[in-house]
Amino acid sequence: MKPDNSSPKSRYNIEALARGLDILSLFSAERPSLSLSQIVELLQLNKSTVYRVLSTLGSMGYLEQDQVTRQYRPGLKVLQLGFTAINTLELRQIARPYLEKLSQEVGETVSLAALDGFRTIYVDRIRNQSIVGVVLGVGSSLPAHCTALGKVLLAGLPADELSNLLSTHELNAYTPKTLTTKKSLSTELQKIRAQGYAIDDEELASGLRAASAPVRDLSKRTVAAVNVTGATLRITYERLTDEIIPALVNTTNQISTALGYFPG
Repeated sequence: MKPDNSSPKSRYNIEALARGLDILSLFSAERPSLSLSQIVELLQLNKSTVYRVLSTLGSMGYLEQDQVTRQYRPGLKVLQLGFTAINTLELRQIARPYLEKLSQEVGETVSLAALDGFRTIYVDRIRNQSIVGVVLGVGSSLPAHCTALGKVLLAGLPADELSNLLSTHELNAYTPKTLTTKKSLSTELQKIRAQGYAIDDEELASGLRAASAPVRDLSKRTVAAVNVTGATLRITYERLTDEIIPALVNTTNQISTALGYFPG
């Protein structure tokens, strides 16, 4: 007899994590703050168990406790998670028609990605059937230093943030063409800032070439990047220069404008 994985007591559940999420879900506009006893009563759990979970959530910034009333309320981390989800969703919704148009125009796979630490996270992807090499989907991530998307996103960071990332992450080689020294990557990022786009010439996978350009918002920050990627046999240097990069930059300019960006 097969186990019922849909059950709340499924062997795949992490009980402590579930309790933490249950506690966070108790807060609402009607219940902006709750005491320990209220949480115990609402969840029907042991008081010491609830206190341990509350302490963990508090130490991680997901809950705050009022020192006068002793009541708990959602912390800054919860707000950041919410705003990140909202902003990413809004970005994806705004960018989607432009991505579809670009993919149809150049006949290649087009992706939208954001930066998470030293990795690029794919927010949306219009996959062309002719693509070869790395198969990725929404939510997939790759090291930033070896992709056109990642290099564009790194190039858009403030100098101190970029310096911190480069000092704490290894530049692992994925092909003979991967940039593996901080000096070579820094030189490449400087070039990207000057020309307004990046190229990945088989740095992630042999036989794969890509170009990427930044998406900026009202504050002029680089909030995402768009790329066009495909086989080196199809995406030649001549085609990159004459067709793909102009279409790509035009697309990211349109998305940026839709997000409120105005150059100058």
